[in-house]
Amino acid sequence: MTQGFSLLSYNIQAGIGTQRAHHYVTRAHQQLIATKAKRKRLQEIGRFISDYDVVCLQEVDPGGRRAGFTNQGDILSGISRLPHHVFQENRIVRAISRHGNAILSRIPIKDYVDLKLPGRVGGRGALIAELDMDPATVVVCVHLSLGQADQLEQVECLAEHLNLPRYKRCRRIVAGDFNCGIGSTPIQRLADLCDVRLLTASTDKTYPAWAPRHALDHILSDDTALDHGVLVEDVNHSDHRPVSARFLQARPKAQ
Repeated sequence: MTQGFSLLSYNIQAGIGTQRAHHYVTRAHQQLIATKAKRKRLQEIGRFISDYDVVCLQEVDPGGRRAGFTNQGDILSGISRLPHHVFQENRIVRAISRHGNAILSRIPIKDYVDLKLPGRVGGRGALIAELDMDPATVVVCVHLSLGQADQLEQVECLAEHLNLPRYKRCRRIVAGDFNCGIGSTPIQRLADLCDVRLLTASTDKTYPAWAPRHALDHILSDDTALDHGVLVEDVNHSDHRPVSARFLQARPKAQ
């Protein structure tokens, strides 16, 4: 029986849970140390993401001091019971924090690539995972820089990889925190280079989570057969809200 699969993209802010502008100051210590509140928030995030089949996470700390020297991706994989996971570390702030992306999946991950993205300030990346399913599907978890010049350079690098023959034969889904809106030049450039369509709309505002005014988190794909359009999920575990979509005609390969 043909089944769909659900995908979620979420910038989890390393579990800090900023919910008001003043929290950037009052919760600044959570950028430096592990706290009970942060551990509780990771539990809440893990339970929330357990409803999805594939989850792309940005701003995951894979073992810095602020994460209690534990991989937040491993913790979330265990709580959510999403058994297949790959991680990417992009930046280390010595003795304080580590920064990266993660993909957690109910569907086996056949292969993955840890792609470091260029930029004037390093520390950005795209995690490319090929799912073991029919039709062949590749999911990309991306977190772009803040400036447009860097963003353009980064989407050019990403497009060069996604247009390799090994990926051109696959359904391609790109999801993450792009730090730019749907009408921006970097988003349009990626769509044009990879022949993918932006599934998020101008009304899908994700930042700041407590009063969303900006559409920064997106899903793009060359497959537009969705069970429903992109949804912005109403949860407040981070300073971003997550976005989700459900794709049709997808099933794991028989074992």
